Amino acid sequence: MSAWRRLWQAWQVELANIFADRAVLLVIVGGLLFYAVLYPLPYHKSVPGQQAVAVVDQDRTHLARQLIRMADATPQVRVAAQPASMAEAEALLASGDVHGLLVIPSGFERDVFLGHPTSLSFAGDASYFLIYGNVVEGLLTAATTLGVQTQIVGSLMKGDNPTQIPGQVMPMRITTKPAFNPTSGYINYIVPAVFVLILHQTLLIAAGSVTVKDRARRRLGQPAPPLTLALPLRLLTFVLIYLLFAMLYFGFFFQFYGVPHVAAPGELLAFSVLFLMTATLFAIWLGYLLPRPELPTVLVLLSSLPIVFTAGFAWPAESLPSWLDTLTLLIPVKPGIQGFLAINQMGAPLLSIGREISVLVGLCILYGGWTGWLAWHQRPQSPC
Repeated sequence: MSAWRRLWQAWQVELANIFADRAVLLVIVGGLLFYAVLYPLPYHKSVPGQQAVAVVDQDRTHLARQLIRMADATPQVRVAAQPASMAEAEALLASGDVHGLLVIPSGFERDVFLGHPTSLSFAGDASYFLIYGNVVEGLLTAATTLGVQTQIVGSLMKGDNPTQIPGQVMPMRITTKPAFNPTSGYINYIVPAVFVLILHQTLLIAAGSVTVKDRARRRLGQPAPPLTLALPLRLLTFVLIYLLFAMLYFGFFFQFYGVPHVAAPGELLAFSVLFLMTATLFAIWLGYLLPRPELPTVLVLLSSLPIVFTAGFAWPAESLPSWLDTLTLLIPVKPGIQGFLAINQMGAPLLSIGREISVLVGLCILYGGWTGWLAWHQRPQSPC
């Protein structure tokens, strides 16, 4: 039998081990497509819309009513109630009917026109950062605009030169432009990193389970290709399969959800191949350590949340203990997420992520060599 024929037959066995296994096929096809559609669905609006607030007007003057109208006119705030007392306002906030409470103090109009310092009090539900920040931004915009208007009117009444008033009232202007997340939305912030995590975790389940089952068949003496062919072909097969899904994730789904992506195709492909090779070798290594095929799934379920908080996108990696930051680099998804975010979302050139590439190459060598050693020592011994 020719070498090419043996190679083709060994590859057919590997393909059958993957595509004839319903559990593995469900993870690869069903899991990847299911999560790609399900996870971003609740956040399709990306940013919170107008949030309901209650206003307690203790001043009851024209300027106070103007502030309420201006707050209601902002895109972030909707004045849903004007309770007569603080107790009624606190009840609305506690029940969730409103997400914020603005208190206009007595003497507000008098203090503004006299130039005395005055304070507006705001209480809000800070358990949702985006909602809280949205409400504060809207109220701050309304209050700042009203303050500028009153200063301009006061300056005109004093007879100041109208052309010089804008510079006196607002000597500096700040123009903000969100970088890497133009809408300041949740989808642009979380989906790029979570998609990499989904690819990594499903790959661990699929390739790990296939390896555990292959080990069991070999222990029972069932016919199987030699490991020198089976392991490289398993690596190649999973890299090719997941490379197609990576193209779907970083191409079609990014475009569908409007996620910015700026990486050059060649650089994205090169980094994807390196990441998937490392993740597959990590999965096969786990398959040689775990005794049962369901254990990779259990391990993924237990590790997903710690990975989210140590991968550097939900919480800065620089704020982690140094030992924990270094330890979590042993999992390929962490340098993978950081590298993908740098080249695909921030537009960094491939050469600028040398640290992530070096870590992935090192892990590739580590888990590849370790897997080869485990496979050699766990191989069934032929009878004498």
